[in-house]
Amino acid sequence: PAAQHAKSVRVLMSSTAELAYTLEGVAQGMREDGRARLDLRHLAIECSIFAHTCGSARVTLGNTEAIVGVVAELSEPESDAPDAGRISVSVGAAGNLALPDYGGTDAVTFLEAALAPLYSHKALGPALRPLCISRGAQCWELRVHAQLISCDGCPLDALALGVRAALQSTRVPRMTAVGGGEGGPPPSGGAPLDLDLDESLDESLPFDASGVPLFLTVSNLGPHLVADCSAAERRAAGSALSLGLNAAGEVCAVRGGGGCGVHLALAADMLQTARLLCAALLEAVADATAAALRDAQMRGHPYAESGAYGFLA
Repeated sequence: PAAQHAKSVRVLMSSTAELAYTLEGVAQGMREDGRARLDLRHLAIECSIFAHTCGSARVTLGNTEAIVGVVAELSEPESDAPDAGRISVSVGAAGNLALPDYGGTDAVTFLEAALAPLYSHKALGPALRPLCISRGAQCWELRVHAQLISCDGCPLDALALGVRAALQSTRVPRMTAVGGGEGGPPPSGGAPLDLDLDESLDESLPFDASGVPLFLTVSNLGPHLVADCSAAERRAAGSALSLGLNAAGEVCAVRGGGGCGVHLALAADMLQTARLLCAALLEAVADATAAALRDAQMRGHPYAESGAYGFLA
């Protein structure tokens, strides 16, 4: 797959005239699709699209589409977070997708590694604690798979949006460690842990994804900063910085791209711009996800066809 991805990117190199056209449009404040420099593309969110998962979502960001599913499995807590559950993320993409060049690294491997810090105990501590069944012994691990269906510029941003929406629709069965109580200590002497599973859907635990960070990618085209680049714009960009930000504006992850280094002064400008944009994006995503979840409940979540809610048109 790495070779196929690299081949796809090389085939789609822009001509000198195309690069000049893209850069001139950005200089004039009018991008090829009519957006201003810091405008995001239309984003649509659908929730609870699969019946046999704990949570799921479909996200489209411009011409980039990602489908995300979440399943819950029993696991052991991490040693540095014995009172919390876990989230692991895998990414899939068809070999013929033209993904951005990440400095020779396999694109799927890069995307998985970039997403991982957003769902660590350090980033999501309080939200992961309800997933603990017995301290230090048993917890729920939410295994998330994000599949890229199409890609046009910023797959990392779209994947983070899809994972957040899928987690917000996730519910896990309520389970109690018999004898130790929920979140209590494991049995002594290495005795097997007895678990009591409540199969009632009404008693299942919803996952609070309100604190899950998002990625926002800012690139420089000439002297100008541009948000949410299309694939054509990324080929004209000098450098790109993807920042994982939460609602407090805290940086949870940083990833470079574009094949060029980022000057410290430019990185500071990119961070400030991303913070301003991400605050509005997080609010809009929360509203759209809540609307999609209400629609899913009206449809008999999760057994009916899904509906989509869009914004940033």
